[in-house]
Amino acid sequence: MKDKALYLKTNDMAKMIGYSKDYLLKNRGVFFFENIHYFSKERRTDWKVSKVIEWVENKNVSDKAKNILDLVS
Repeated sequence: MKDKALYLKTNDMAKMIGYSKDYLLKNRGVFFFENIHYFSKERRTDWKVSKVIEWVENKNVSDKAKNILDLVS
């Protein structure tokens, strides 16, 4: 029996949430933070599904992301 994945590779996460792979990778350290949203491995990034879904649903926006959003709005 296979449960839902807890972690996805970048391409799979991008498809799941409807964003591009490049968007995810370019926004590491801005919207997505290591050891929270993603975990870096040798030549690979594993994305934590639950944390990225929280981000999509605006349930967890970091202070750094709020400041950036305030600057552009």
